[in-house]
Amino acid sequence: MKKSEIFQKKHELWLSMLFGAFSIEDDKIFDVLYDFAMIEFRHLSWIGDTLVDDGIAFDYEKDEICFIAKDNHELFKLLKESIEKTQALYPQGKDVMFDRFRSDELYFMQKLETLSLAKNQEIRAYDKRRVMEGFDLNKEQNDALTYFLFEETYKEYELILVYLYANFYTDSKLLSSIFQDLIYESQFHLKSFARMLRELGLLHVPRTLMERIYKFDDLETFLVDGIKEEEAAKEECLKLARAVENDELGNFFKFINFQENYHIELMEKALIHIRGK
Repeated sequence: MKKSEIFQKKHELWLSMLFGAFSIEDDKIFDVLYDFAMIEFRHLSWIGDTLVDDGIAFDYEKDEICFIAKDNHELFKLLKESIEKTQALYPQGKDVMFDRFRSDELYFMQKLETLSLAKNQEIRAYDKRRVMEGFDLNKEQNDALTYFLFEETYKEYELILVYLYANFYTDSKLLSSIFQDLIYESQFHLKSFARMLRELGLLHVPRTLMERIYKFDDLETFLVDGIKEEEAAKEECLKLARAVENDELGNFFKFINFQENYHIELMEKALIHIRGK
């Protein structure tokens, strides 16, 4: 199979592991699966680098993501099957990168087998109950929270992939560092928002990105537009903090708002670098 096709399957496997983790209520199990997802993301980054080095085009197309399960044991089985299907595509013969993939994923499957021996738990991440336990939100507040989480979950997923793609094609150490920082920040935001969607019973995998979003010709224009998006996101965070009228949720969204300030600073730093060339 072509490396570009393996890239797609690794993208799908990363999402399966990531959203499988988000669907879990037990924090210890979540931590294990989330760590695995972060390693799969690293795999995705490495194979993307090899595609760029070889001059091979690739994209972020994806097929159906296999992670929805009725309970933990079914999820572990689905994730193990997804790993096995992806591994079947790796080229035979000695290859340090693919050997690393196999070694990592062998451990993942062993750990999933061990987790399957523990007590099973129902997964309620998709039951659409729309209730945040411990928070007394009225319909308007719940609607505002739901809309925000749907929009921002997609936005953070989009940003992770856009900055990853931009990082594949930059030869600037400064820009690469900025893109990596923005990726890490978006990963934290995605985790936070997706886990809240899980509590509401509304967890879902974001829609596929259109090529024009990440295959842009003008990095300067992209950054200028990105700064405007971050400023709009800040306003939405503050608006939601006011709307929910809850100290804990309000403080969290104010915290996210202040993080957006630094994102804007990083993007402005990147703009200065580009314009100074």
